[in-house]
Amino acid sequence: ESMTIRLPDGTEVPALSVAELTPTIGNSTINRTDGQRSINVVASANRNVVAPETILVELFREHVPQLMEDFPGVSVEQAGEAAERAKALSGVLSSSLIALMVIYTLLAVPLKSYLQPLVVMASIPFGFIGAILGHQIMGYDLVFFSLLGMIALAGVVINSSLVLVDFINRNRRLHSMGLREAVIDSGMSRFRPIFLTSVTTFMGLMPLMVTRDFDTAPFVPLAVSLGFGVVFATAITLILIPALYVILEDFLSLLRGEVETDFPVVEADKPL
Repeated sequence: ESMTIRLPDGTEVPALSVAELTPTIGNSTINRTDGQRSINVVASANRNVVAPETILVELFREHVPQLMEDFPGVSVEQAGEAAERAKALSGVLSSSLIALMVIYTLLAVPLKSYLQPLVVMASIPFGFIGAILGHQIMGYDLVFFSLLGMIALAGVVINSSLVLVDFINRNRRLHSMGLREAVIDSGMSRFRPIFLTSVTTFMGLMPLMVTRDFDTAPFVPLAVSLGFGVVFATAITLILIPALYVILEDFLSLLRGEVETDFPVVEADKPL
C-alpha cells in the first residue's frame, strides 16, 4: 500500500493508483541446489505397515517416470536418509569383500590348507538363502538392515562348519581314522553342540523378531536375517560340509594318484 512506482517521465505515483493487487499464495523461500531450483519432498513412514525402502522403490518405478514425462527438464534424486543409505551400502559391499578375504586367511592358518577354508565358507551362501526365506516367512521386505544382518551372518554361520571340519581333521590326525570313519564320527559327535548353538541363537533373537514396537522396527529385519540364516545354514552344514570335505579329499587323492581304501569298492564281476 505504501509502495510507489516510477513512471517513464520520472514521476512517482502510488502503486494502487495504476495497478490492481490480488493476494495469492506464493513461495516464502526458494531453495536452490547447484544453482537449480529445488523442492524437497519429505515424509515419515510407519515401518509397522511398510518399509521406507519399499515406498522409494514403488515411487521411482511408478510415479517418477510419469512426473518427468509431464514436466520435461525436471530431475528427481534421492536425498537425506535415502542418499546416506545408498552411500553406506556401497561402502558396506566393498568392506564385505575385504572381510571375506580376512576370514579366509584366518581359516587357512589353523587348518593349514588353501582349500579347506573354501569348504568351511561354503555355508555362507546358504545362510543368505535362509535369511531371504525368513523374510518371506515373517512377511518383511528386504531392506538395508536386512543386508547388514546378512553381512554379519557371514561371520556367524561358518562357526559350525569350522568346528565340524576341525573335528574331522583331528580324528584323522590324532586317532588315525580313515576318511569315511572320521567324517561319520565327527558328524555324530558334533551334531548336538552345533544344533543347540543354532537353536539358542535363534531363540535369543526371537523376541526382537516378533516385536512390533516402532522404536525397534528398523532392527527387526536384521534379527530375521541372523536368526533364520543361522538355522537354515546349520541344517545345510550338517549335510553339505561333510560331503564337500569328502569330495575335496577325493579330488586331492586323484591329483596325487592315490585311492582311498576306507570306502567300499565294488568290482564289476562280483555281486554286492
